[in-house]
Amino acid sequence: MATTRRSNVIPVRPKKVAPSARPHPSPKHRGARPAPLLDRLDTRSPQFPNWLILLMVFRKLSAPILIMSVLGILPLYAWRVNTQQSWGNQYTQLEKLQRDQRHWITRNEERKYQISENLESNPAGFVPKSSQTTVFFEPAPARPAQPASPQRAGITAIDVAPIGY
Repeated sequence: MATTRRSNVIPVRPKKVAPSARPHPSPKHRGARPAPLLDRLDTRSPQFPNWLILLMVFRKLSAPILIMSVLGILPLYAWRVNTQQSWGNQYTQLEKLQRDQRHWITRNEERKYQISENLESNPAGFVPKSSQTTVFFEPAPARPAQPASPQRAGITAIDVAPIGY
């Protein structure tokens, strides 16, 4: 039974470097063995482009601002909807009252017309207005002012300070 051993070294491709930035091997190291793979690994964290960093910062800042603005606008929206509904209800009630007012004015004028028609057709017991049929009354004589009655002797004022203060 043959067992195969796995290598502990993970192959990692190094970053491609521009040809002008590569170090030129010195003549004394030409025949030397290349450095081990772990020595050639770049242990620094990966570098992101500036536009990506700016985008991530914008996302982190804009999310709370967006949430706060939505939470601030929701009460204003609810107040506006409530105001519109209330105004609509009040306006409907005003229209109903105006309609009732016109109805009552019309009925009042109809009654006046009916009474005048009845009086013209059957004036039994009614006397038309004139200066001879108007009754005048003499005003009553002025009465002397009566003095105010004194307070009863059985009631006494009690000086008690309020308890709650």
